[in-house]
Amino acid sequence: MPATRPAHTDIELRNRCTRWLNAHRPLRSMREALLALAEVPQATLPLDVYGEGEAVQALEAQVAALLGKPAASFFHKGVAAQLAALRVHCGDGDGPVALHPQSHIAIDEAEAFEKLLGLRGLRTGRTDQPAHVDDLMALPERPAVVCVELPLRRGGFRLPEWDDLVALSHWCRAAGVPLHFDGARLWEAAAHYGRPLAEIAALADTVYVSFYKGLGGLAGCVLAGPEDFIERVAPWKTRLAGNLFTVHPYVLGALQGLRTQLPRLPAYRERARSLAALLGAEPGWRVAPEPPQVSSFQLHLPAAPEALREAMLEVARRDGFWLGARTAASRLIEGGAMVEIVIGDASDGWADADALAAWRAAMALTGR
Repeated sequence: MPATRPAHTDIELRNRCTRWLNAHRPLRSMREALLALAEVPQATLPLDVYGEGEAVQALEAQVAALLGKPAASFFHKGVAAQLAALRVHCGDGDGPVALHPQSHIAIDEAEAFEKLLGLRGLRTGRTDQPAHVDDLMALPERPAVVCVELPLRRGGFRLPEWDDLVALSHWCRAAGVPLHFDGARLWEAAAHYGRPLAEIAALADTVYVSFYKGLGGLAGCVLAGPEDFIERVAPWKTRLAGNLFTVHPYVLGALQGLRTQLPRLPAYRERARSLAALLGAEPGWRVAPEPPQVSSFQLHLPAAPEALREAMLEVARRDGFWLGARTAASRLIEGGAMVEIVIGDASDGWADADALAAWRAAMALTGR
């Protein structure tokens, strides 16, 4: 899905709606967002300064424990965290870094690991398919680090099956190659695997997790791994402009997300599966993957992307149901559109039948 900046008019329209399809219920103003943060129990603690503070250290310790890693470091931005991780893994060399061609690091971070750090990428993997050990075995040279995105967002939020993920880990360890999990949505993956987060994270040497996607925080992330690794990351945090004077709003949002949203992620997955089954039963409509593995999936519709976007906005204006504002070309339906559906607490405000009716209305407006 293109990483486009939403227009002010789109945001204003979204805020006027009474129901929202995707993710969590939006906070309609900065004031509302700040007041919500003020209610978080840790809001009474002193502000952190350059990464030092009771709240940020508590957050790092909590996430390290959840992931079963010895240490963790908070970053304001995932790009900085993953660049720092790759730089340390590659030492003084230029890599290479093995990663999927649809991965967030390659596409959504605008190849920063190559353009900024001078590292070299080895892109391996099949379109819309998660990483597999056969991809690593086919590499023309030994990588300095292997990156696996869990789940692969641009591939339909797909995950390797457990045995395949274990095989990836075993290959890396046998080859003496570090394995890094791009786990922006790792929280959501645990329900699919039916395993604790620490058991999943144990397969990798280092793990990055985000706070503003499934957990609904403002921004920010954590990079977790061995203590000596996190120590070597520290100067790169500074070099990559990641050591902000204070990060307390992000920390409060992350702590709130861990408290309120993390326990709900398995239920969001089940809701995504039930909604996908309903949408996928419509003639000519397709969902991918079928069934969804996490709380997110793709919906492919037989309508031109721009026509569908305009229809979605018209449903928002007319019916007050926000279906989103982003569409992309479908790889499953010729000439069709793809939208991403992400289930969060916004789904508390509608039934699956309501969402189906809204999509039917949008399709009718496209003339299909």
